Amino acid sequence: MKRLNVKAYAKINLAIDVLGKLPSGYHEVAMVMQQIELHDKVCVKWMPNKQQHTEEADIIIDLNSNKNFLPKDERNLAYQAAQLIIDRFDIGQKLGSGQLRIDIKKQIPVGAGLGGGSADCAAVLHALSKIWNLNLSTQELCDLGALLGADVPFCIMGQAGQTAALAEGTGTKLTPIRGIDSWLVLAKPPISVSTAAVYKGFGLLEDKNFERPDIKQLVSAMDEKNFAMATKNIINMLENFTRNAYADVMLAKNTLIAETSPAKAVMSGSGPTIIGFYENKEKAEIAYSKMAPLYKETFLTKTMDCSIE
Repeated sequence: MKRLNVKAYAKINLAIDVLGKLPSGYHEVAMVMQQIELHDKVCVKWMPNKQQHTEEADIIIDLNSNKNFLPKDERNLAYQAAQLIIDRFDIGQKLGSGQLRIDIKKQIPVGAGLGGGSADCAAVLHALSKIWNLNLSTQELCDLGALLGADVPFCIMGQAGQTAALAEGTGTKLTPIRGIDSWLVLAKPPISVSTAAVYKGFGLLEDKNFERPDIKQLVSAMDEKNFAMATKNIINMLENFTRNAYADVMLAKNTLIAETSPAKAVMSGSGPTIIGFYENKEKAEIAYSKMAPLYKETFLTKTMDCSIE
């Protein structure tokens, strides 16, 4: 048996600028993304059968989670990641039949705009590359991840130690950058939001004269470790649709601002999670103590190491 434990880190969007719609139907975006210390724990085990190798070798994927409502079949991105590796590299033919067990201990809230499913998917790709001695490069893993979801390549890049990136195009063109160093409080309202529905709703808005992030200035401020300038440009344009379409999102943001006075508050991804940014742990701990009684899924965490090679 071969086994590997991997931490699957959540991501936040420091900024999302929607630039337009592409011929493919997807939106062109410019985003700044960063991993945070909140993570799922993914354990991948490969248990080959002892019987003689045959050409009709079957590999059974057994996916389990501490959250019973999560799908355990091909509807799950982590399952899809395993199946993609098995099919792409003819693992059954090369190694014979066996059982692949994937255990996911969820700590990242589901449907929260924090990339939990993508992080688990990236963890499985990373783990299987090692367990099955495929020796895939980060770029090769990112190319595979892009087939499964727009956030997966960034999560893979984070597994390789690059924890912040400028994402362009549909979100898969990644440039490593220095991230922001900040304590965070995450508050997720008790709803889930469809990413596709948010982009569709944003696209239908007649007036798009919203405040936009200056992505170049944000990246420069983070590189210079200028916290005040960075937070000035932490803006998510999708928030203009989500917070008006979902009253719970607007309430969560207004509550976090009124109760905790963060340096900045912003929605992550398509929502509904609201993020408060704090300059030190003490302020974040006070903020957490105020928000935790109001929202069951409230988390105190911080951004990952913001260094870049």
